[in-house]
Amino acid sequence: MKNNDNLFAVASIRVKENSLLSKSDLEQLINAESYKKAAALVGEKGYDIKEGSDYSAVLDESLNNSWTDIITAAPEAEALKALIVKNDFQNVKAILKAEVMGYDAKDYLTLPCIVPPEELLEKVANRSFEELPEFLGSAAKEALEILSKTENAQLCDAFLDTAALEAMLSFAKQSGEDILCEYINTFCLAADIKTAYRAIKTGKSSVFLNTAVAQNDFIKKDDFVEAALAGEEEFLSYLSKNGFEAYKNALEESPSAFEKYCDDRLLEIVKKAKSTVFGISPLAAYSVAKEAEIKSLRIILSAKQSHMPSDIIRERMRESYV
Repeated sequence: MKNNDNLFAVASIRVKENSLLSKSDLEQLINAESYKKAAALVGEKGYDIKEGSDYSAVLDESLNNSWTDIITAAPEAEALKALIVKNDFQNVKAILKAEVMGYDAKDYLTLPCIVPPEELLEKVANRSFEELPEFLGSAAKEALEILSKTENAQLCDAFLDTAALEAMLSFAKQSGEDILCEYINTFCLAADIKTAYRAIKTGKSSVFLNTAVAQNDFIKKDDFVEAALAGEEEFLSYLSKNGFEAYKNALEESPSAFEKYCDDRLLEIVKKAKSTVFGISPLAAYSVAKEAEIKSLRIILSAKQSHMPSDIIRERMRESYV
């Protein structure tokens, strides 16, 4: 897609950016005296949350609708699939797990995604992997083989998570756009650090780490895995020596602090797209901004249901795009 072909799409999405919640909007929700009041305020912001309804379903629908807006405005922007392809792999995991556990996977499938959930269910059930997009079909087939041979669900999940990250990187590189590529590489870096640290804490093997860690532009996989296998102290030292001090500090603080740092860092990257009207980066930025907004609303509404103090909620809040 040529840059100039995208001008109308960007203009259309810029209008929708005006409806994103600001820091003051989120602060008003945090200060709401109850869950009922917070839900009412969210309703005033365009989310149709009725009393007694499932707010999570409403937020899921809003996120899916925002993706529909993007692809309607720019149907040829193939590289934007980098932002949602992880959901396709999540759906494969859900389907395979449902087969093993004997329950219906339909209630556990995620939108937005590239392959419609019903189609994916049918293709996996019939083992028609060749009829799926190559990046997904080949991974689903191999994941099933791993599960069948090893009966190790964690290893199967790790393989699919890595395949998802590699697919994200592949789509991003198609765009040739610096902001989108930086965003996806940073997303992959954060996922790799989180995976490696958890593997250290749980004593995972080299086989697991080599399966679970994806190569990205910021690391050399062999060195990264070697540091993780050497233990927590060596891994944290590796992060410090390779320019990832902020990630190290967040890890040492708490898992929630790490998640917050990663989310804020990703939003910081896409904010660069505010200054351009060319290419697909502004469209990607809106998608990321909407996802961040939905995450913030989940934090607030869940906390209000649990009667959590406002100052604690505030500590957990992510940065906003506007």
